[in-house]
Amino acid sequence: MGFDRSTVPASRASREPQRASGDGPAATRGTGRTARLAAALAAVLELAFPVACPADNAPDAATSPGNADHGRQLFGRYCRGCHGVDGQGDGLVFMPHVNNLTKKGYIENLPDDYLVLAITKGGPGIGKSNYMPAWEGTLSTQDIRDVIAHIRSLPTY
Repeated sequence: MGFDRSTVPASRASREPQRASGDGPAATRGTGRTARLAAALAAVLELAFPVACPADNAPDAATSPGNADHGRQLFGRYCRGCHGVDGQGDGLVFMPHVNNLTKKGYIENLPDDYLVLAITKGGPGIGKSNYMPAWEGTLSTQDIRDVIAHIRSLPTY
């Protein structure tokens, strides 16, 4: 007879001891941690092998260049509150802090398609925080390219 996990509250199921094999609540322990690790691994692999992990249903960032001046205006309106005026992650309305977009060795190593996915689908789209909203219903494909052009124009430190 199998175990119906839906009858155990998630908080209780995650505290039960884990067994190597078998049926029951202990066999399902760690699935939340495993899912988080799998999401983190997927994000790392996507960064390392962007061709092997294409963004599903994301706009193609390579179809036209972005306008950094327009992107600066959009960044100021939609991104500044969390990422800060200059992208250093020092926005005043969000805790915990978000990534510093101007950290040397960070943003320049992220492909445009990854940034398109992050902006379009939000944090959950790239295995990050749910606090990062999906902007696909607010920003057009060109707007997203413009924001990326602005982010790429920021000085790195």
